[in-house]
Amino acid sequence: MDGSSLAGTGFVMALPDNVRRDLLARGQGRVFERGQIIQQRGDAASAFWYIESGSVQIGRYGIDGRLILFALLGAGETFGELAFLGEFPRTVDAIAGSDCTLIRIGDSELQSLMASDPAITRLLLKTMALTVQQAFNLIEASRNLSVPQRLAQALLQLYGDQADGAAIMVTQQDLADLVGVSRVSLGKALTGLQEAGMVEPGYGCVTISDGTALRDMVAG
Repeated sequence: MDGSSLAGTGFVMALPDNVRRDLLARGQGRVFERGQIIQQRGDAASAFWYIESGSVQIGRYGIDGRLILFALLGAGETFGELAFLGEFPRTVDAIAGSDCTLIRIGDSELQSLMASDPAITRLLLKTMALTVQQAFNLIEASRNLSVPQRLAQALLQLYGDQADGAAIMVTQQDLADLVGVSRVSLGKALTGLQEAGMVEPGYGCVTISDGTALRDMVAG
């Protein structure tokens, strides 16, 4: 499963500008340090989260205590909204992949937004349905990508709309888990992107040298 999975969506970003600004303004900002637990599997889903900056690891801890990574989410994505709206317990753990700033949106914030305009309720439902469908489409499309293309796709997700030269705080093991390949296969793919001048690996990070070239690679 990659970062385009249902672990996170662009639900908030897909809302009209005025609705998105209003919703985020009602939320509560929280800062998490790298490695800090944001939510745990089995917790009551009393809110969902919008990533303002940084990255968030989504996965489940195994019996050996190791996190099995499902997705690595970046700025502009949301997570936890499906459990929140469905009123069922959290199904995954969420950990700060880097120092990050999140906006917590709970029931009171959502209710006050919907009360401000009756048309917003239907708009929220429509937007959620569209983002879930887009997530399924991306999962299907990613099945036909090569390992370098899947790696490029994962890096682009974390890269967001930053300028070239931005450093993504992520380990190569995180990327291997995210792409669903061995550490050796990931290393070969990363070396290929480096030799093509697209990225520059570092200790615990990857610097994006040419975001346009990465997008062209994913597009084929």
